[in-house]
Amino acid sequence: MKEKRTLLFMLLTIATMAVWAQNAIAIYQKDGKVARFAFSEKPVVTYSGADLVMTTTKTSVHYPLNMLKKLIFEDEMTMTVDVKEVEVKSSVQFSFKGGALSITGGDPQSLVSLFNVKGMSVRQYRLDSNGSVEIPTQSLDSDIYIVKTSSVSFKFRKP
Repeated sequence: MKEKRTLLFMLLTIATMAVWAQNAIAIYQKDGKVARFAFSEKPVVTYSGADLVMTTTKTSVHYPLNMLKKLIFEDEMTMTVDVKEVEVKSSVQFSFKGGALSITGGDPQSLVSLFNVKGMSVRQYRLDSNGSVEIPTQSLDSDIYIVKTSSVSFKFRKP
């Protein structure tokens, strides 16, 4: 019980310090791109397989861990102006429904590619005028697949 209280105190202390001094979480990628997520958007960092997942009130973005350089808290004093920022405005949502992967909120008429874990193209689809598509998964072999849209990638495993 004492360990839980100590951990809770440490988390509250860190959270208080973060709110006092910082105002964004920055994700630095190896290719030099930087994505910043303001605390006002309530960012939550989780992991899914080999991806870091940043979820905010506006979006959810997957970043392959092997493409990341660092993740830091930033305030106005530490934000650099010479690094190109990546503005993330993706509202793409992935869900599984009745033996199909449902994609909604994408760029209308844009291409969606399905790759196996080895990076080989399996199939391609096009989002409809509403930015949606249903990808049947019943005929796929048991494997790990990567779905790539114009703004977001998603990884899933078919048992």
